[in-house]
Amino acid sequence: MAAIILYLSVLIIIPIMIWMLVNESRFKKNLVLGVTLPQEAHDDPQVNAELAKFRKNEIITGIALAALAAVCMVLSMNRLNMTLFMFYTLAIIAVPYIPYLLSRRVLLRIKKENGWVRERQTVMVNMNAMPDEHWLSPWLFLPAFILTVIPMFFDRESWYTYIIMAVLSLTFWFCYRYLYRNKAEAVDSNTEITIALSRIRKYNWGKMWLVTAYGMAGYTVCLWLSMYSPMIMIIGAVVITAVILWFAVRIEFSVRRLQEKLTENSGVNDYIDEDEHWLGGILYYNPDDSRVIINSRIGVNSSVNIATVPGKIVIALSAVLLLALPAMGMSMDQIGKAPILLSVTDDTASSNCGRKTYTIQTDDIMAVELLEKLPDNLQRRAGTGMDTYLEGSFYSPSTDYVTVMLDPTVSPYILITTDSKTYLFGSRDPEKTEMMYNLLKK
Repeated sequence: MAAIILYLSVLIIIPIMIWMLVNESRFKKNLVLGVTLPQEAHDDPQVNAELAKFRKNEIITGIALAALAAVCMVLSMNRLNMTLFMFYTLAIIAVPYIPYLLSRRVLLRIKKENGWVRERQTVMVNMNAMPDEHWLSPWLFLPAFILTVIPMFFDRESWYTYIIMAVLSLTFWFCYRYLYRNKAEAVDSNTEITIALSRIRKYNWGKMWLVTAYGMAGYTVCLWLSMYSPMIMIIGAVVITAVILWFAVRIEFSVRRLQEKLTENSGVNDYIDEDEHWLGGILYYNPDDSRVIINSRIGVNSSVNIATVPGKIVIALSAVLLLALPAMGMSMDQIGKAPILLSVTDDTASSNCGRKTYTIQTDDIMAVELLEKLPDNLQRRAGTGMDTYLEGSFYSPSTDYVTVMLDPTVSPYILITTDSKTYLFGSRDPEKTEMMYNLLKK
């Protein structure tokens, strides 16, 4: 069941990515699949044939990735294989770009054959078209920040989680205010269109970050309320995620539609061609540009100039994180099978798995109980929750907060109560769990 839930949670990425990429086969800002083409190219048979082929290939790719998810679910049905899941996650992020890059290469060839490549140019900035300096008030972000802080006073055990949420909420305001490159969205010499495009992007940039900030507040409140019911967490997380995705996709495609409409007649006599600076139509590389943050070519997003030192650092870290997904999966699978060692000495009782160890002073132990099943509605608040390994801070109405380290598929379990904390341990070997219980009872 866990495998099905996990794969279903990432399946939504496929239609969104396919939809985003297929949308790039529609001309907007003189761009199609990241290639700048003049107005006459809109009706070119070769161009349209390649775009139709691209759309078909993207749809086939999406169907294939969805079918692959079904295969992976079956392979992971009995015991979730996180390594396989991480490889699959990496695939749904990277594979849809293969048809994009292949068709883009064809369009670049067609562009060259038809003499549509413009001379290397210096982009002249029309200062009259620069966006105004009006920004959304920080007060609009304040309620979201307050909502992430309030639960801290009622759920003291998870205070550090709420601190992280609050910091992220402030970070979203910072990203809105300072990660936007306030430059004109010029596509040609038409100043009025440049002003309109610039205002549209800046306005929707603010909406996107507001949605993200309040989404984070929603997750925080959901985490707080779900301490009494795991179902609240599941339903709340699904609903909040769906709302955030709906708003984000709606904002992005609203901007794209306006960009398409406003620039449908552009590219007849003059147009700005920066293709040489966009590697694969995705990554911006311009050693002559000192800016680190730049606007993405279409939509509402921003990117980095990887010709700069900070840009190189960002792209390197992003690549490492993506390529590390399979390694993370292998590590999690290993933890899911690693032995859980229980030990008792004259002074201490401890539970160890890998690098994590929980130690209890035996003099502090007030009660020890052997359980044949886990407490009802045991819910993770912080830590690891896998099919075969639970570790961290959990909550149950019967035990309140409890520190856990055990394999939920192997009973019995030891419930240890001290004057300040409650612990729930269990070995992957039932006899060793019972041995620890008997030693502590003496």
